Amino acid sequence: KEASFGVALGGVLNIVFDPILIFALDLEIAGAAMATMISNVIATVYFIVLLQRNRERTVIKFAPKNFTLQFGIPKRIILVGLPSFIIILLGTVSNIVQNSLAASYSNQIVAGMGIAKKIDMLVFAFANGMTQGVLPLIGYNYAAKNSERMRNAVKTSFIYGVSLAAVGAILLFTTASPVVKLFIDDAETVAYGQFFLKVISTTCPVIMVTMMVISVLQATGQSIKPLILSVARKGSIDVVLMFVMNVAMGANGLAWATPVSDCVAMIIALAVFIPYWRKIKTEI
Repeated sequence: KEASFGVALGGVLNIVFDPILIFALDLEIAGAAMATMISNVIATVYFIVLLQRNRERTVIKFAPKNFTLQFGIPKRIILVGLPSFIIILLGTVSNIVQNSLAASYSNQIVAGMGIAKKIDMLVFAFANGMTQGVLPLIGYNYAAKNSERMRNAVKTSFIYGVSLAAVGAILLFTTASPVVKLFIDDAETVAYGQFFLKVISTTCPVIMVTMMVISVLQATGQSIKPLILSVARKGSIDVVLMFVMNVAMGANGLAWATPVSDCVAMIIALAVFIPYWRKIKTEI
């Protein structure tokens, strides 16, 4: 719970600091960058304090004397963590492309889309926190060959994660307009923002499924499969769809490109996960 809170903390603080630094202090783009930096620093400090406070109750602690390059440990750490890194990196690429295409229309569209994506980060932060939080539990039981407990952890995580993501999607969809108005008072920007937020929020449960699949694959020692799924979700399919749907549908196409790519990524994720899950259940 504490770890999940820490992952979500960075996203929440970013949303809080963005309007303060961008609008209240009139720092514009520099304010957005500062908001991201400050929220990440605070989240990092939180995790350092958390580890120090729980150092007697966990094997995860700051202990330089235990550092080693032997046994292939660095390689395994990099391979397991690579999908998460790719998600963040390609997410940035995706945002750059989307903002560049949106800039050809109007500042209101860019602002509306930016606000919608910032608000949607709450759901993403929750999904990321929950999936990363359950990853060690699945990994420990997989390594211990405790099949029943591992299956229960995966099943429970899927049920709770998708259910809560669905609730989040409903809340964002039904309150889109007043929520966007909290960030800006321009009528045209609010209109675009609430439309973009409604579109983006429809795939919150879909994103949760894909991220859960990636976490299960990571926890069970897979490296290539979660990497492929990470690339499929962000920075590849969605970028292609942005260009295609922008030509076909204009700004509305830009809004729908990401949800459509998320659905495609979920289908690919399930196609990879289902046969793999059936296989490992018989091996442990």
